[in-house]
Amino acid sequence: MTAPRSGAAAGEAGTTAASAPAGPPPLVIGTAGHVDHGKTTLVRALTGVDTDRLQEEKRRGISIDLGFAPFRLPSGRPAAIVDVPGHERFVHNMAAGVHGMDLVLLVVAADEGVMPQTVEHLDILQLLGVRHGLVVLTKVDLVDDPAWLDLVEEDVRAHLRDTFLAEAPVVRVAPPTGQGLDRLLTALEDAARRVPGRDADGLLRLPIDRAFTLPGFGPVVTGTLVAGRVRVGDRVEVQPGGMTARIRHLQVHGREVEEAVAGQRVAANLVGVDHQALHRGQVLVRPGTLEATRWLAVRLQWLPRAPWPLRHQERVRVHAGAAEVLGRVRLLEPVRPWQPGEAGWALIRLEEPLVVAPGDRFVVRTYSPARTAGGGVVADVGRVWSRRHAPGRWLVAFLADDPADGLTARLERAGLPRPATALARELGQPMRRIEQALARAEAAGRVRSLPGGHWVAAPAAEALARHARAALERHHRERPLEAGMSRDALLHALWRAARGAADARTGDRPVPEAEARAGLQALLETWIAAGVLAADDDRLRLPDWEPGGTAAARQHLERLAAVYRQGGLAPPASAEEAAAAAGVPVADALGLLSILERQGRVVRVDTGLWFTPEALVDAWRRLVALERQVGPFTVAQARDALGVTRKWALPLLEYFDRRRWTRREGDLRRVVGGPDDEPGDEDGTRSR
Repeated sequence: MTAPRSGAAAGEAGTTAASAPAGPPPLVIGTAGHVDHGKTTLVRALTGVDTDRLQEEKRRGISIDLGFAPFRLPSGRPAAIVDVPGHERFVHNMAAGVHGMDLVLLVVAADEGVMPQTVEHLDILQLLGVRHGLVVLTKVDLVDDPAWLDLVEEDVRAHLRDTFLAEAPVVRVAPPTGQGLDRLLTALEDAARRVPGRDADGLLRLPIDRAFTLPGFGPVVTGTLVAGRVRVGDRVEVQPGGMTARIRHLQVHGREVEEAVAGQRVAANLVGVDHQALHRGQVLVRPGTLEATRWLAVRLQWLPRAPWPLRHQERVRVHAGAAEVLGRVRLLEPVRPWQPGEAGWALIRLEEPLVVAPGDRFVVRTYSPARTAGGGVVADVGRVWSRRHAPGRWLVAFLADDPADGLTARLERAGLPRPATALARELGQPMRRIEQALARAEAAGRVRSLPGGHWVAAPAAEALARHARAALERHHRERPLEAGMSRDALLHALWRAARGAADARTGDRPVPEAEARAGLQALLETWIAAGVLAADDDRLRLPDWEPGGTAAARQHLERLAAVYRQGGLAPPASAEEAAAAAGVPVADALGLLSILERQGRVVRVDTGLWFTPEALVDAWRRLVALERQVGPFTVAQARDALGVTRKWALPLLEYFDRRRWTRREGDLRRVVGGPDDEPGDEDGTRSR
């Protein structure tokens, strides 16, 4: 990006090429306060930048939208100042600017004192979790009576009682004359030392507060990088929308940089996305890391100054990051209307998708008239919670200070194995942090790791093991002739059991079976490796169980085996035919044959066709003798040598081909192996 610009981009992209600032972590300082209390004048005095960039702002003499200015503290620490509008009609713009603030300057005009938007801005700051700041008493040059200034400061202190600014210094300034600015800078420097740096190692999250296009460059988005880092050339995703783009240029306050880190105001020139699809409220993320949602489970505080009680299905405006989305509040706990000043658990159904992660803070404003009424913290996203199953105890655990506790709670609630990748995406955290937290939980015996990156809560694993044993015992009891339960059947039974338990315990909608299958399969493999289950091909059984345990079943088994021994190279052509010949129930025939096959007494050569191993060896020997006589042989010659019809000869030859005992060459075959040989080499041959 090259030419300096006015209007929308002023102060965020410019002309100078430079590296990203090094040294102390960058800081975002914000203003807050009532309209016309001198916020923009203060920023201009500190930075030399007029943040009123819109013609309408200059005409009316008030800020309408967010303004931005680069700043450097006396120590040299880089910072940005976000100037927010103070008029009540533009509080929604103010809320969009607060999400990235590390430190706030609460501005109060000395000639007016605390006003309605002073209080509303303070509520928003508290709800969005701002924890550091100063109070700036402006326009002191317009007040001649020192006692009045003391009275105003005392009133300010009274309003700040029980807030994060209760102990903050109050600095008196007159920006036009420079009075008090030195003391303000000193106080800012002192406050900045207590502000921790942003999470530069977290997942990339850049809430977009402005989007525009530059001739010759294309789409540009700006915002405060609240977590992670981004470099020129990186692939990014715009959510909501799922559009992918590449970073062509990056600027931090007019300086071209190769990399931007959390805490900086960033302008990013994007390639590969239509500028008309970009708008405030979207978020730049790494592809596949964060998704937009319409469901938020939240801890919600309804402010004492809320205009009316909060009722079930109340329509509200939700402010999170730079976004404003309409939604309806479903009260979870308590379920009755909430009086002003009450707090509880709620589910918010959004009318448009929103990008948030557990732990994010938000503000709620009434739909009409728009008034700041509450806010809180997101506990869960993308899940519909039921009022009937005491959701509060789970949501409290989800918000635990230790991530290991929160992850354990999520796995316990799921009742099924879950991949760590899904947990990372759900929480908006890097995989390494999720894996570290899960490892701590595993060391404490609370969760268990499974193959393929899946994890399961220890109580859930034990419950699923009980369900598996019960399902297999029932299967063995009801179908004693079968070699075991198919994997698919057991996986389905486990999913159904977990679904039923989850519905009774939490009322959650079940995890789709296809989604749960990989984790359950990993659990099965763990049980098989530990000897909890035994596997015979696709069949699973209890390790101490043998099929055909009753005397009648054993008698039927021996009758069927005798039929195949007697059949030799011309056995029954189907299970039904074998059952009729042996005098056993047709319904039991397949189960009995499965047992015989597992015992090695018959071999399935084709669908419905079994031979004894002795018959197969006899057939192979006859083909060896045939080849010695005539060389490569035809199907007809093999049929005659075997003394059977084509109905048996052809399946036998095709089986020998698959086993690499014979090899087909056009219409002829050769013997290339045998019962005692290993599989053939690459060309399928073996010497005899």
